[in-house]
Amino acid sequence: MKTGQIAIYYGAGKGKTSVSLGKGIRALGENLRVVMIQFMDYHNNQEIALLEKLEPDFRIFHFEKDREGAEMTEEIRKEIASEIRNAFNFTKKILDTGECDMLMLDGILECVEENYLSEEEVVEMMEKRPNTMDMILTGTSLPQSISQKADHIYQIVTEK
Repeated sequence: MKTGQIAIYYGAGKGKTSVSLGKGIRALGENLRVVMIQFMDYHNNQEIALLEKLEPDFRIFHFEKDREGAEMTEEIRKEIASEIRNAFNFTKKILDTGECDMLMLDGILECVEENYLSEEEVVEMMEKRPNTMDMILTGTSLPQSISQKADHIYQIVTEK
């Protein structure tokens, strides 16, 4: 039985989600089940439509409404907080049931950076990962407490 790993892709550069998707596709090729949960305003409908063709072995979930062009008000921030909380609770359910071999948490580090989730609750969630499950976290910044739980960390930087 394989031991799962925790990988983190972070930084200001583009491509964190793309690298994660590549890892997910590779996992599919190994007959593994993949779940991707998108946490922050990811509304690339073409990308999502392609990924939906890979179901049931690759499932993608996003909880946040499309608010492109909307002004950030306190009311919208509260809605986003609720949507992120729903995504986080769903993440914990996936961990409890162990219904996938790879869990991708796209944009979860932005949720910490924007104070929608605390470092402590993300670390606690990471600690509940079943030993055989791979986990990928993405975002722009990486708190030290979260980095300590990772097996592999990759910083994505734009050079030009």
